[in-house]
Amino acid sequence: MSIEKNNIESIINSQHQETIETKQAEMFDDAWAELSQDWQTQPTQKTDISALIKRTRRRTREAKFCFALNILATLGLVLAFLYGVFDDQLGDPVNTYIGLGSLISLIFVYFETKLRLATWSQLCDSPEKAIANAIAGSESSMRYMWITKISFLPFLPLVNWFVYTVGQTSEKPLLLAFLMANGFMLGMYAVVEYLHRKRKKEYQQLLQMKWI
Repeated sequence: MSIEKNNIESIINSQHQETIETKQAEMFDDAWAELSQDWQTQPTQKTDISALIKRTRRRTREAKFCFALNILATLGLVLAFLYGVFDDQLGDPVNTYIGLGSLISLIFVYFETKLRLATWSQLCDSPEKAIANAIAGSESSMRYMWITKISFLPFLPLVNWFVYTVGQTSEKPLLLAFLMANGFMLGMYAVVEYLHRKRKKEYQQLLQMKWI
């Protein structure tokens, strides 16, 4: 009798344990279903395609305007240098500075032209390519900033040479002229560096938007 009683108790305990486990499993399934439903109903951040297209257009217009200014400035330097040559100013510090500056500017505009045209030829107003166009524009902008920073390398010694050469015929102290010239160059470089970092940050954000 005791054996049968023990067997009955074991069966009852086993059934009770299975009932508890079944209820726990059901509670877990219900909790997971509720959690999944909450996650699915959460609002996801969507890309504002219209705003992105407008920003890309505005950036493209600004880049074209800047490109036109660089071409006009380069043409102005070349014409000024040629005028000095025909006016028997060849070898004059000012004419030499303008000539070397125009040469550096020509090289800069050459690379900028290749960069800009390669990017602009790929752009379109298709909403399906809005993010891709924004990424291409951002990449172009970052390369432009990089070229601009590189151009400071030849311009910096040229500016200092010009200040030193002109200062030899002036009674004013050279230190102030050097500080002003190099301070201006440093300020320009700081602005370009700030814009470069800003474009890098935007580029990373665009890459994240691409995979949303």
